[in-house]
Order: sequence, then C-alpha cells, then structure tokens
Amino acid sequence: MRTRLPLLLLLLPTLSARAADEPARDPMAWPPALRGAVAAAQAASAASAPGGEAPDNSIRQVVFSSGRGYVVVRGRRYGVGEQLDGARIERVTEQAVWLRESGQLRREPLYGGVEKRPPPARAAAGAKNSKEKP
Repeated sequence: MRTRLPLLLLLLPTLSARAADEPARDPMAWPPALRGAVAAAQAASAASAPGGEAPDNSIRQVVFSSGRGYVVVRGRRYGVGEQLDGARIERVTEQAVWLRESGQLRREPLYGGVEKRPPPARAAAGAKNSKEKP
C-alpha cells in the first residue's frame, strides 16, 4: 500500500493536466457525429423541396373563439380579413381555410384527403339498432 501511494502522487499531476487540456463537455449536447448527420439530413430535405425552398408554411391549425375562426401560423393568430403571406383570409371552417390571392379564391384544406360528410341514411325507416332495447 505504501509503495502505491507515491506512484499515485506522481501520476496525479499528469492526469489533471490532461483533463485541463480538454474542454468541458456538455452532457446534454449531441455527439459531433450525430450532430453532423442531422445537419446533413436537414440540408438534403431542404434541397429536395420543390424549387429548393424551405419546408412549406401550409395552414395546419385553426382556433375558434367567441364564434370566430382564426388561423394559427408560426405562433400568430390571423382572423378573417387579415393578410397571411400575401393572401387575404376570406373564410375559416373546421375543415379548410379560404384565401383570396390576386383575385383568385382558393381553398386550403387542413386535412388533405379527409372530408367531413353526413352519416348515410338508414335503409329502412323502421329498422332498429341491435343494441337498442325493445
């Protein structure tokens, strides 16, 4: 035990010098290899977008308050009559937003390919559901 103690005391300054040379590492930071891979993937997706543009700013959320519909884009609320990316908001519903741009009225659906429809009519007017009590 006594022979190991002086050896340990001799190695201690060299170990602390090595630790002082290295920058402090943030434990919450991504490893450099992963950070580079994510940056490359983002660059590839931006390059594959139509026209080389950044991802689209399509309408994804509407909010209804006090009977009025609002479009929420990039954290800001836009009401009917306001300008949104150069287009005037004409109408806001649960399924879509109507925008007027350059005199043209276009419908921007919130959920592409999904439409709300009324339930189909029953085949027979007197037919009962099997779960109903007689």
